Amino acid sequence: MKFLDMIENIDIINIKGKPDIEIKGIAYNSSTVQKDYIFVAIEGMKVDGHNYIEDAIDRGATVLFVTKDIKAISGMLIVKVADTRVALSALSAAFYGNPTEKMKLIGVTGTNGKTTTTYLIQSILKTMTTKTGLIGTLGVITNDQVIKTGKTTPESLELQGLSQALVNAKTKVCLMEVSSHSLKLKRVHDCDFDIGVFTNLTHEHLDFHKTMEEYYQAKRALFLMTHQFNIINIDDPFGDRLAKELVYRETPLLTYGIESKADIMAKNIVLNPHGSQFTLVTPDGEITINTVLPGKYNVYNGIAAAAAAYAMGIELANIKAGLSSIVGVPGRFEQIPTQRDFNVIIDYAHTPDGLENLFETVSKFVKGRIILVFGCVGERDHSKRKIMGEIAARYSDLCVLTTDNCRSEDPQVIINSIKEGFSEQTPYVEILDREAAIQYALVNAQKDDTILITGKGHERQQIIGNQVNYFNEKAIIKDALSELTKSEIIAFPRQSALCLA
Repeated sequence: MKFLDMIENIDIINIKGKPDIEIKGIAYNSSTVQKDYIFVAIEGMKVDGHNYIEDAIDRGATVLFVTKDIKAISGMLIVKVADTRVALSALSAAFYGNPTEKMKLIGVTGTNGKTTTTYLIQSILKTMTTKTGLIGTLGVITNDQVIKTGKTTPESLELQGLSQALVNAKTKVCLMEVSSHSLKLKRVHDCDFDIGVFTNLTHEHLDFHKTMEEYYQAKRALFLMTHQFNIINIDDPFGDRLAKELVYRETPLLTYGIESKADIMAKNIVLNPHGSQFTLVTPDGEITINTVLPGKYNVYNGIAAAAAAYAMGIELANIKAGLSSIVGVPGRFEQIPTQRDFNVIIDYAHTPDGLENLFETVSKFVKGRIILVFGCVGERDHSKRKIMGEIAARYSDLCVLTTDNCRSEDPQVIINSIKEGFSEQTPYVEILDREAAIQYALVNAQKDDTILITGKGHERQQIIGNQVNYFNEKAIIKDALSELTKSEIIAFPRQSALCLA
């Protein structure tokens, strides 16, 4: 592709070298550079791409995008811009032919509910045999195939490439989970969003955004990029504020809620252990919805999906069929068959709000004790750990504290932070080996108990130190149950060591 055809939407400070050249690819990691590539030097939070310019040149880069002053290099085109993240996004979109303009793009953002909402919208679209693609926490999903990405919203280069792959697969609608990181770091800067959906905003990512106001402003950016509809949960305080701020935009606004008067609402809500029932209220009429997804928070996810479908002109019968036909979402309130007299649920809940929603749902039907197996991730928002400890202490009958993705942080330090939310009466054990912690909960479960294993959900790996280890909680549960007899009692020490090497 001609370089000059790629820079139309980029504000360039200056250029050194001859721009009339052919480009074969783009990279922001020098190790992926090949001959005739553009290397975009990004100043990250830990690594500065400018330090890898020499390596990029050695590997064949012919163009450098930088934010720092670089001396002229013979045969090299050097382009200085104010923000290389913005440049990377524009270059990537141009290189792949602006793929998000070739399909309907629905962005879903919020602290919780993004994955489930996109799955529900997809389920509705399936009733119309509309070909869809999902980009989100579970990866990129199309034709029932999953491509793992490692991030909720991939970097702009990968995002545009994946979008082009969806276009090539004749995808009509792309459903994208849009993280606050991706908005702040310009990953979706050149995505052409038709519809934006706001689920909620609660405590999360304050290690990155620092304040809730900064977090809100990052999320808000999505709704300044849409041109067909903005769909907002006005029961959420930040959502209510957002709707009021968006009312003056040309993009139409569609609100949803349960408590507040909204365009799309749910009433007559009936919750049970195996799902929920509610009346969906829309400007075009009302219809009864039955779904296997339990909890009030999933009613919100349901009406968010219904609102998106309504905005696309989908009839109520299809909305009803789509919401009613979904069988579940991986790692979201996933009930694991045990063939025993206690229950086991895996859930991705990794925020204070997500954990509390889970407890509130379970507490409505649990007959025995609630045993919680959980931890918090390392090198991330420390401020939520004590809060999650307080929630765990308030609702659970036994906390089994363990590791999540502790990364290079000492797992005992993480657990100690969680325990700051405990009282002297909080019953708990500490088992740093997560597999052993799950086994402990299963072995010590009694009749009618419910075991909640939270934090990892769908994930199939655990990051300890600099190692990424395969970790399948469903397989661990299955193996433990197969060896379990009611007479077995496994005693674990109060403290347990975990090697970070």
